[in-house]
Amino acid sequence: MKRCLARCAGAIGLVLGAGSPGLALAVAPDSPQACIAPSTFVELTGQVAGTSRDAAGRTVAALGSYERISPDGRFVLRSYSGAQLGNVSLMELPAFAGTVVRGYRTPLSNEAFPVQGSWRYLVDMTGEHYRLGDILQQQGKARPLFRGGMTGFYAAAAELPGSRPGEIRIRSFSWPNAGGDDETQGQGALSVRTLTVDTQQHRVTGDTGIQYLCRDRVRVDGNMYALPMISVDGTEYAAMPQMPVQGKPTMRVFGFGESGKGCELRDAFAHASGKTVFGFPHQNGEGADLAYEYRGQIWWYSRALKQAFNLAPPPARAGERLMASAFPGITRDGRVIYASTLRQCDAAGGNCTDRVGYTIADPYQSAGVRAWRQQHPGQAAALPRCVQRQDVLRERAGFGGLHGLTP
Repeated sequence: MKRCLARCAGAIGLVLGAGSPGLALAVAPDSPQACIAPSTFVELTGQVAGTSRDAAGRTVAALGSYERISPDGRFVLRSYSGAQLGNVSLMELPAFAGTVVRGYRTPLSNEAFPVQGSWRYLVDMTGEHYRLGDILQQQGKARPLFRGGMTGFYAAAAELPGSRPGEIRIRSFSWPNAGGDDETQGQGALSVRTLTVDTQQHRVTGDTGIQYLCRDRVRVDGNMYALPMISVDGTEYAAMPQMPVQGKPTMRVFGFGESGKGCELRDAFAHASGKTVFGFPHQNGEGADLAYEYRGQIWWYSRALKQAFNLAPPPARAGERLMASAFPGITRDGRVIYASTLRQCDAAGGNCTDRVGYTIADPYQSAGVRAWRQQHPGQAAALPRCVQRQDVLRERAGFGGLHGLTP
């Protein structure tokens, strides 16, 4: 949690974003030690993604929906990509600013998902696992390497260490009625399945089969959950009980425990939220921070503070509004990235134009966190001051090296 504190706290003039007048830069804005911008909108152009028409009949770039963000923030795996790129595409983002670099076709079906942690594999809804590097090189011609794990609507997965070199475990998480009708799809009993995979031969060497979770909490939460999501490291999961016997139907965070099929309550929101995603766990042992979309805005939940902060940036001009389209992702260095629409209108609220793309936010520099620091100066050291440019570059280099990618 304090990974940036030692580097950032002493830099008197760090850029804290809009609304922080009077601060002088202690380091050059492009220095490795400089803070990234508090919020950056990366536009997705029609040349990269193709175009579609919105509800008002206006032509806009095809934004798609249901995005997953790579650990270094370089790639977005998105579904419903439009005619130009097919059902599922990979979008490549710049490190700091600019427009979307490139779009890649994939052979995947809508709502495919990555194996979180490494993105070693991307998984189709059928359970077929593809290597990320193969898709980037071969695009729609890439072939699956093996099949297994949870399948269907809203499945998610994470990579865990194996018991020997060249071996990993893939823990996938969903519910058993993933193919249900409109009345039941999206809710049900929680279930998990763990594969053991030989990463040299790309073959499954072990399979736990489907294991059901939280049966011992039926008297508290009921037996119907929605919006399941597994943590990046595969040790926790989030889900929302639909008809709780006790408490409100808000998001819960559970631990799998040593058995890999536990239901250890670790956190519960007191407020409404959408589907909740996990960041990377902190080195000091604290649970990973969380983020979610609610009513068109992205919120970041600090596990250390047990508090949620709205990440909506202040408008750059009158008549401007940024709207999130779906749940976000959190990078290893702590940025929150999400698909968004930037609406710009005149002073009277008319003559609006929409630009679509991806917003890169530093939660530590958000207006809500800055206000919290002012109100709680004695606790301000509990959070890093910012994400630095060198943090971003380090993660991009590490991820690229793992997958054999050029910078």
